[in-house]
Amino acid sequence: MLHIDTDLIPDSCGVYLFRGKGGKVIYVGKAVNIRSRVRSHLQNRRDRKEIKLTESAETVDWIATGNELEALVLEDTLIKQYKPRFNIRLKDDKSYPYLVITREEFPAVRQVRGLHHELGEHFGPHGDPRAVRRSLRWVRKVFPVRSCRRSMDRPSRPCLEHHLGRCVAPCTGQVSKDEYALIVEGLRGFLSGKDDEVRERLRKEMWEASAAMNFEMAALARDLLKGIDRIREGQHIVLMNGRDVDVVRLDEERLAAALIKVRGGKVIDAVMFDLEGEESINGAAADFISSYYVLTKDIPPRIILAPMRMEAPVREELGHFLKAKRGSSLLIRGPRGKEERSMVEMADRNLGLFIRKRESRALKYEAGERLKVVFGLEATPDTVEGFDISHLHGTGTVASMVHFRNGKPLKSHYRKFRIRNAENDDTASMKEVVKRRYRRILERGGQLPDIILIDGGKGQLNAALSALSELGLENGPLVVAIAKKEEELYVKGRRSPLELKRSDPGLKLLQRVRDEAHRFAVAYQRKLRESELDLLLNVRGIGSKRSLELLNTFDSLREMYSSGAEGIADRTSLSPGTAENVIRFLEEEMGFSKDEGSQGDS
Repeated sequence: MLHIDTDLIPDSCGVYLFRGKGGKVIYVGKAVNIRSRVRSHLQNRRDRKEIKLTESAETVDWIATGNELEALVLEDTLIKQYKPRFNIRLKDDKSYPYLVITREEFPAVRQVRGLHHELGEHFGPHGDPRAVRRSLRWVRKVFPVRSCRRSMDRPSRPCLEHHLGRCVAPCTGQVSKDEYALIVEGLRGFLSGKDDEVRERLRKEMWEASAAMNFEMAALARDLLKGIDRIREGQHIVLMNGRDVDVVRLDEERLAAALIKVRGGKVIDAVMFDLEGEESINGAAADFISSYYVLTKDIPPRIILAPMRMEAPVREELGHFLKAKRGSSLLIRGPRGKEERSMVEMADRNLGLFIRKRESRALKYEAGERLKVVFGLEATPDTVEGFDISHLHGTGTVASMVHFRNGKPLKSHYRKFRIRNAENDDTASMKEVVKRRYRRILERGGQLPDIILIDGGKGQLNAALSALSELGLENGPLVVAIAKKEEELYVKGRRSPLELKRSDPGLKLLQRVRDEAHRFAVAYQRKLRESELDLLLNVRGIGSKRSLELLNTFDSLREMYSSGAEGIADRTSLSPGTAENVIRFLEEEMGFSKDEGSQGDS
């Protein structure tokens, strides 16, 4: 239990650290008045988290700072260093991408991870690095600033970026410093979300250059204006009054945040963040806002927070610190009005997609690792191929094979089969299709999967193992059979099946593969059946009712033809004449022959 004489604590601006057993830092906070803030922690006996903090703490340290901005930066540094239990923070913030305009005579624009102040002016942090790279290539079509590391000391030949229209090639010596500076200033303003200011400056430059008969500079300013207009056409207006706002949406339970940037009334960026930490004293929103805005200079006058669960004293103090960095006041509040609520909904949708993608990625990794442990594999399995047999009352048997890589279906590798030799026998059908699949792989030098998944029990497992054995693949991929009812897993060498918990990520992956194989097989069989129904409707005297009767009576068109007109008439309600029409159609339109059998049904 913490006992401290708070009169010893300075009443100035700074940072304070609560330490638990062994001197471990369990909480870092900042305050305009450290003494007052620490006292508020000690005196708060209503908040469960505050009580938990003070009961876990043994000492308090503090560091006075010269101003609020220093305190904001120091708090962030100490949280990253100590990772305290009672602070929520950005996860791996060094990995977030920024765009940097370098400090050079002819500045370059580059994408970097994390802050590197020595390089130049940073814009960000942004979200997906791949999306940032795509955006940069597009923006440089409008603001053709170099991205290379070439020396500008002496002229050289232009590179591919110049020919692609993404660089004016200052390395050639054919672009003046003033012309290049105009492009860089345009890019700087655009990346700051100040495109209205950029437009006004470019318009002024265009008229002044025209008046001075500097037509090259005027044309450059005109082209930059046109480029900004093209970009603006694709941006969605969300605030009719043209304000600058950041919308922050928090999911405290799943530790994720979305930040939508609105500049000049238009959305210019949407960034998603992973958070980490056990629990927060001030709330995840306050911790996130502190840790995010310490990384950027782009702080708008309003931050809209949803849900608004930040207590007024915390909100006011946080606003005070951000004002010190921004240089002017700002407001943190909840959404008001239809437009702002619409922006929160946009943030909510984006955050939901981000969380689902994150959880899916985690599940894939966990599933592979789990299957490695369950089946005693040497390496984590990457590829799974699943087989399923489908028929309708024992007729029209088909098979499917689906291919999953790193937990995701790869539909270009899917295969479908018509069973040739064992239409009424699921076990024999499984052996046939497994043998056909992997014989072709061996013949063509393809890659075998890590796991072969069979829909069925011991019988289907043994059929697949027999097929692989005949191909010399006894020691090939692991073969697993999954029985539907109890979700039991059968593998070679085990007398009893494996039973995993329903929540097991490895079992969930196998179920996904099994279900996808079943869906694909049923879809294929349905397509074939519809195709054959349509074909038979072309026979004189055959309508939909008689077409269906024929397909329910015979396993395939081949069997129908082999039965002859007499056999068809005996087994169905068709007259001998109509049965003759069926045989004649199969010969003339489908290429069936009494000598060669069916050439059209494979």
